[in-house]
Amino acid sequence: MTGLVAVLGLPTEGPTQMLLQALADEAIATVLLDQRGFAQRPLHATIGDDGALGWLDGAPHGPVALDTLAGLYLRPLDEARLWPGDAPRGAACRAWTQGWIDVAERLPGRVANRISAMAGNGSKPYQSQQLAAAGFAVPPMLLSDDPQAVLDFEAEHGPLVYKSASGVRSIVQPLDGAARQRLDAIRHCPTLFQKRLTGTNVRVHVVGPHCLCTEIDSDGLDYRYAVRDGGNTRLRSTTLDATTRWRCSAAAQALGLPFAGLDLMLADDGQTYCFEVNPSPGFSWYEDATGQPIARTLARWLAGRD
Repeated sequence: MTGLVAVLGLPTEGPTQMLLQALADEAIATVLLDQRGFAQRPLHATIGDDGALGWLDGAPHGPVALDTLAGLYLRPLDEARLWPGDAPRGAACRAWTQGWIDVAERLPGRVANRISAMAGNGSKPYQSQQLAAAGFAVPPMLLSDDPQAVLDFEAEHGPLVYKSASGVRSIVQPLDGAARQRLDAIRHCPTLFQKRLTGTNVRVHVVGPHCLCTEIDSDGLDYRYAVRDGGNTRLRSTTLDATTRWRCSAAAQALGLPFAGLDLMLADDGQTYCFEVNPSPGFSWYEDATGQPIARTLARWLAGRD
């Protein structure tokens, strides 16, 4: 391997910006695959008779064979957001980005993360089955477009929350009186309902063999949006027992995600639940709040130093 790490994304976006700085601080040779500058970074990827992938221009010391890259970080943004009102340029950027996604599937080096492994996040019920197989408790859940089925589920399990069943970000909401009045709307959009748990939220960033854990103290149901709603959220670095750390690493490995953000709850019923695994975690918020070296750990892992 060359020791060169390639980073695909937007350099002004939080996690990508933080990783680029960590790579520079660690003196790791880096090439930026800026989606806005895709036209200046052509991709030369062909599968030859010998299986070679092609080469990368613009590396610090000249062209580099793709299959010698030490690592590749993928955090592509939606091209429509990058090029609003410019459909041809958006389409060209999409094709370029897809080319790198395809290359990542074949790279022998370290990738955070291959899109094929990230696909499981598209269905939270499916991902929950994988988490249960890894040994985590998962909350009772129901994906339904039948209002009566939801009410029956609530009668069985008690207070519920609801959210999107897909990988699209949504705000966790309680099934309260106002929501019940709108429950008939799920006939047009199947929705995921879960038993509402109480306890301590913990985000675990798995980076290769490492687990960096953050305890969340929040007065909001969805701590990510508590401040927006007039509440407070405080993050602090914490540790977890060896069994839970091992389970986090094993789950990420089983999902094919060497870099992942696991959302846990140390519940009041004594169990450790895993709600979901984020395959492209926005780790910069956690690092800014706690000082945990998530970006540096990721940079060193991508370069093969850990």
